[in-house]
Amino acid sequence: MHFTLRIRWAGLWLAALLAILAAGCHSGARAIRKNPRVQSFDYQISVGQDQYHIEGYLARAPEPGREPALLVINPSGDAVKCIKSSMPLTQLDLHIACISLPGTGKSSGPGRFVGPQAVEAARRAIDLLAKRSDVDPTRLGVWGQANGAVAAGLLMDVDPRPRVVILQSGAYDMTRFWPQARWFTKLSILRQVWPSKRVLKERSVIERLPPRLNCKVLILHGEEDRSAPVNQAEQLAAALQERGASVKTRYFPDANHRLGPRAYTEVVDFLRENLLAPTSASG
Repeated sequence: MHFTLRIRWAGLWLAALLAILAAGCHSGARAIRKNPRVQSFDYQISVGQDQYHIEGYLARAPEPGREPALLVINPSGDAVKCIKSSMPLTQLDLHIACISLPGTGKSSGPGRFVGPQAVEAARRAIDLLAKRSDVDPTRLGVWGQANGAVAAGLLMDVDPRPRVVILQSGAYDMTRFWPQARWFTKLSILRQVWPSKRVLKERSVIERLPPRLNCKVLILHGEEDRSAPVNQAEQLAAALQERGASVKTRYFPDANHRLGPRAYTEVVDFLRENLLAPTSASG
C-alpha cells in the first residue's frame, strides 16, 4: 500500500515538474516572439513527392541597412531556443536566422538523419535570406552544430553562396563514422533511416565535396568528443584545404561533444574577420 502511494506521489511530482518546465518553455517562446527584432521565418520545401513545413525565426540586426546574415542550424531542433541563444550575435550588426531541420522542433518530418530534405531546408533558408532587402547577399554564412554541422557541410557542397561556413562537432565521413559510432548513436540513426552504403555516402560531406571551393571555413571540435571522433574534423580540414578552401581549425583538448561558450568566442572572432567586412561587390 505504502509502495503504491509512493509510486503515485512520484508520478504526480513528475507530472507537475513537466508542467512547470513546459510552462517555462512556452513563456520563453512568447517572450522571444514579442521581441520587436524577432520575426517568424517559417517556409515550405518540396523534396520529390514530399512537402515539409520548416519552422524558423529571424533576429534582425539593431541598425537599419543591408547587413550580413548568418543561418544557424542547431541540433536541438528547437528554433526558439536557438534564436534566443544566438540573439547576442546581432550586436555585431548581423541578422541571425535559426531553423528546425525536418523532423525536429515544429518542422514536419520525418527527419531521415540529415537527408536531402535537411539540405533543401538549409538551401531554401539561404534563398530567403539572400532575397531580403535588409541583407547583403554577398555576406552570407552558415553555422551548423552536430547534425546541423552535417547539414551545413552538405549545403557547402552544393551551394557556393555562403561566404563563411562554421562546422562544430559534426561527423563528415559517414562510411568511416558508422563503424566507430556508439551503440545509442547507431540506434538513433536506425530509427530514422537504414544505413546502407548509398545512404551513408549521401550524408557524407567529404564524399560530396566539389573539386574547388572558394569559402572560409571554421572547424570546431573537442578532442574528447565520443559522439563524433575528432579525426572526422581533421579529415575534413585536409580535404577542404586540398580543394582550395581557407580553413581554420580549433580543437579543444579537454572538450567533449558540447563546446559551450569557448566555441562562441571563436565564432565571434571568425565572423568579425571574415564576414562583417563589406566586399567590393556589396558596395
